Amino acid sequence: MSREHIDPFLNTTPPEPGNLTLKNRVKDYLTDYCDLNTFEISIPVLRDETLAPEGQTGLIVSFLFDYQLAKKIDEHGWSEEMKEFLEMKFIQILDQTIFPGIKDKISDRFSSSPLTIERFTGNSDGGITGWAFTNKVMPAVSNILKVASSVNTPLPSIFQAGQWVYSPSGLPISILTGKLAADKVLKART
Repeated sequence: MSREHIDPFLNTTPPEPGNLTLKNRVKDYLTDYCDLNTFEISIPVLRDETLAPEGQTGLIVSFLFDYQLAKKIDEHGWSEEMKEFLEMKFIQILDQTIFPGIKDKISDRFSSSPLTIERFTGNSDGGITGWAFTNKVMPAVSNILKVASSVNTPLPSIFQAGQWVYSPSGLPISILTGKLAADKVLKART
């Protein structure tokens, strides 16, 4: 199902929680979208075995998702149902492709959407990154070789961290700069 098939849904006026035809059309679109999309998969325990109990691991499975679609789904009151639907679809795809048998080994799972990111971070439209890559001047350090310097400030022994101290900005960089700043604090203490 192409994007043109979902566009009429984006123009509907909620609430239509009982409209099963509309909901099924959205699910059909999401099924096709997942089947034809790529996932980014992170396995943090590969770098630090203390991040999971022995013999276990965790996966972070990410893919791009349209904010307007998430917003419209929420307006219709379907957010939790669609999150469950997408989680199960991801598990099915992983089980049928690169991780056979994973569906029987999952002990816990959770998911978030662009709405979750918007709610927790205040980022417009739930974006994980804040500046366009086409900006002529970046308002923060943007050279990958200088990422460690992004935590420095003009004040001695004061460091900064967060999603806006390096470009591309976003949630992943907030974790990285937090670690870099903490390392500099620890180093300064010794």
